Amino acid sequence: MSTAELYPPEPNPGDVSSKALESRLASMTQAIARLDARVSALETTSPERQISLETVLSAPAPAAVLSNPVRLTGLMGRTCLILGGATFIRSLVDAHTLPQGWGVALGLAYAITWTLFADRARHPLDAAFHALASILIAYPLIVESTARFGILTPPLAALLLLAVSCLHGAVAWRRDLQPIIWTATFASLGSGLALMASRRSIEPFLAVFLILGIGTLWLTQGRRWQGLRWPTALAAALGVLILTSLAAWHGGTPEPYRSITPGKSMLFAMALPLLYIGSFTLRMLKQRSGVSAFEVAQTVLVLLLGYGGALRVALASGSGAGLLGAGCMLAGIGSYAAALSFKEDLEETRSSFRFFTFLALSLLLLGGPLVLPMAFFTPLCGALGLGAMLVGLRAQRPIFILQSSIYLLASALAGGLIAWSFRAFLVPLGAATFLPLPGLLSLAFLSVAVVLFILHRPSEPITASVHPLILILGALAAGGLGALAVQATYHALISGSADPGTLAAVRTGVMSSQAILLAWCGRRLPDLELRWLVYPLLIITALKFLFEDVVVGRPLTLFLGFMCYGITLMLAPRLLKVPVPPDGGKEANPFKPEVHP
Repeated sequence: MSTAELYPPEPNPGDVSSKALESRLASMTQAIARLDARVSALETTSPERQISLETVLSAPAPAAVLSNPVRLTGLMGRTCLILGGATFIRSLVDAHTLPQGWGVALGLAYAITWTLFADRARHPLDAAFHALASILIAYPLIVESTARFGILTPPLAALLLLAVSCLHGAVAWRRDLQPIIWTATFASLGSGLALMASRRSIEPFLAVFLILGIGTLWLTQGRRWQGLRWPTALAAALGVLILTSLAAWHGGTPEPYRSITPGKSMLFAMALPLLYIGSFTLRMLKQRSGVSAFEVAQTVLVLLLGYGGALRVALASGSGAGLLGAGCMLAGIGSYAAALSFKEDLEETRSSFRFFTFLALSLLLLGGPLVLPMAFFTPLCGALGLGAMLVGLRAQRPIFILQSSIYLLASALAGGLIAWSFRAFLVPLGAATFLPLPGLLSLAFLSVAVVLFILHRPSEPITASVHPLILILGALAAGGLGALAVQATYHALISGSADPGTLAAVRTGVMSSQAILLAWCGRRLPDLELRWLVYPLLIITALKFLFEDVVVGRPLTLFLGFMCYGITLMLAPRLLKVPVPPDGGKEANPFKPEVHP
C-alpha cells in the first residue's frame, strides 16, 4: 500500500480579491493621512485669506487686460475725450463766454467729477485712466489760474491744491492705484514749488507741504507705499530752507518777499522738527519697536534745516535765540525720559534707545550755549560726561561711554582746554597765560572720568569696543595735565623776563616724562593698549626738539633737552617690552585689591 500524497488546499478566488482590496484601501488611507498632515501644516504656517466670490469675478486678469491692444487704445481714446472736454471749457473762458472765476470753478468741478468716476469704476485700469485724466486737468488749472491769470490768491490756491491732492490720494488708496498716488504726489509738490516761485509766496504752500508730509507719514505707518514719505518730507524741508534763507538774508529780506517776518519764519521752521520728531516719538512709544532708516535720516535733516534755520533767523533778527535754546534743552530732557522706556537691552528696541539718547545729547549740546554762559555750560557738559561714564560702567553699556566721551570733548572745547594746551606746548611763550577756571573744571572732569574707567574697567568686549574713545580721552587728559606742568614749572623757574630756551627745555622734559609714564601704564594696563600713544608722543617730542630747542636753546638748555629725550628713548621701549607675569595678565583689574573668601 502506497503512502498518500498531501496537497495544500487551493486558494479561494474570493479571498485573493478581498486581500488585494484591503491592501489598496490601506495604501489609500496612508496617502490620505499624509495629505491631511501636509494641509494642516500649510494652514498653520500661512493662514487662509478669505476672498469673496464677487472680488474674484470682478477682478480681471492684469496680463489679459494689458495684452489687449483694443482695450488700451479704447482707454486712451476715452482719456483724450476727457481732456477735450477740459479744453472746451478753456475755450469758453478765452472767448469771454464764461467768466474766468466761473471757468476755474467749472474746470475744477469737471476734474473732481472724473476723480469720483475713477473711484466708482469697475475695473482698476478704468479707474487709473480716469484718475490720470483728472490729475492732468486739476493741477495745471490751479497753477495757470494762480500764476498766469491771478484769479486765485496764494492762500486759496494752496487750499485747493491740498484738497485736490487729498482727493486723489484717497481714491488711489481705496482702489490700490500705486502709480496714480505717486503721480498725484509729484504733481502736487511740483505745483506748490512752481507757485512759490511765481507768486513770491512761501508760507501757504509750505503749510501744504507740512500737512502732506505728516499725513503721508501717518497714513503709510507700518502699511504700504512707505516710499511716499521721502518726497513729501524733502519738499517740506526744502520749503523751510527757502523760507529761513529769505528771512535771514544778509541786508534784510528781499523786496519781493517783504511779507516774510522773523516770527512766522521761526514758527514754520520749528514746526518741521516738532511735527516729525513728535510723530516718530509717538510711533515708537506706542508700538515699542525700533527706529527706521527714514526716521534717522529725517531727524538729522529737520534738526539741521528746521532748528538750524530758526536759529539763523533768530540771530539775524536779534531776538528769540534764548527761547529756542531753552525749548531745545527741554526737548533734550524729554528725549532722555523717552529713552528710559527702552532701557531694557532688547534686540528689537535697542535702536530706539540709541536714537533717543543721541537725540537728547544733540538737543542739549545745541540748546545749552544759547541759554547758559560758557562758564556754566562747560562744567555742565563735564558733569554730564562724568555721570554718563558712571552709568556706562555700572550698566555695562558702551553707548553711555560714547556719550560720556562726546560730553567731555564738548566741555574741553567750550572751556578752551584744547586750545590752551596747544598754545602751552607749541606757541612761543604760550605757557605765560593761565588756564581759566572753566578749563580747569573741564580738565578735572576729564581726568576723573579716565581714572574711573581704569579703576572699574568693564568686560573685555566692551573695553575693546570703546578703546579708541578712551585713548582720545586719555590723550586729552595727558595733554591738559602736561600743559599745567609746563606752566607751573616755567613760572617756578622764570621769575623775570621770558626765556624761550628754558621754556623749550621745560616742554621737552614734560613730554619725555609723559612718554615714560604712558609706557609704564601700557605695561600695567595691557587691555587699554596705551602703548599706541607712546611712539607718536616720541615722534612729536623729537620734531619739537629739532624745530624749537635747537633754534632757541642755549648750551645748558640743549644739554637738559638731550638728557631728557635720551633717557626717554632708553626707558620707554624697554618698559613696553617687559613681559607681564601670567597671573597679572589674567587679572581683570590690577588696581583692584584682592578679595579672598
